[in-house]
Amino acid sequence: MRNLKRACVAALLAGTAAGLAAVPAAATVQSGSGTIGDPWVPTRAAHITCETATLFGNYTAGQGHSDPIATLVRGNYIGVRYITADHNSADVFWHGTSKWGFLLRDCFALN
Repeated sequence: MRNLKRACVAALLAGTAAGLAAVPAAATVQSGSGTIGDPWVPTRAAHITCETATLFGNYTAGQGHSDPIATLVRGNYIGVRYITADHNSADVFWHGTSKWGFLLRDCFALN
């Protein structure tokens, strides 16, 4: 039984090492374009800097925000997924209620 456990652990370690060696270095870099087709778009830590900021369900460049979801206050922590191409809004995750939405770019700062 003891030899079987050793053999299993050795096989697991060998498989893990081989698996790590097969992962290209570029795969460990966390970046994303913010598009739906992007396989991994991490959030960056940020906080609200405006006295109050509305989290919206939608944003259209040139037209603005629509469909308010919630009101955040100065100091609330958020995760920023991406900033829109026109730099007026950002897709964010509000940790307080676990909701995604769009927020005016001028109302947060990256940590």
